[in-house]
Amino acid sequence: MIIKDLLRLELGESVSVFNKPFLYGGKARITLDNETKLYWYFDDEDGMFAIAPEEEELLLFTQIDEELEPDEIVLFQNKEYEFTYEDAGVVAETDGETIIEEGDRYLFSDYQSADGEIVRLVSNENTGETIGYVGRIVSEDDLTEL
Repeated sequence: MIIKDLLRLELGESVSVFNKPFLYGGKARITLDNETKLYWYFDDEDGMFAIAPEEEELLLFTQIDEELEPDEIVLFQNKEYEFTYEDAGVVAETDGETIIEEGDRYLFSDYQSADGEIVRLVSNENTGETIGYVGRIVSEDDLTEL
């Protein structure tokens, strides 16, 4: 399965990621400040698929309840994550069930551990609310149709 196939999913369809089902329940299309488009797909639980088609990058995240203090290093579950990336953009469109609002501006920061796990902090600049996620990079080989 390739990124183009993933972007064609219909609401309610599932894919297998790391041999576990991901039920597509909603999505948001985000336009970054540099005009790049990102897609955040949400499942029926606390999962989020972050898709950057231009970079051919897929990340699978699970929402975390713990509040994290952003700095150059984030500590989560006794593991250190170093700052690697930050960007911002506006939600241009939503479809289905999402936890973010169309028109809101989001800042997100990524922190990576030595073993490749990623913590993403997503801050709504309109409301000040921050949501944390933990996940990892997904290769196209890790995706299969159900």
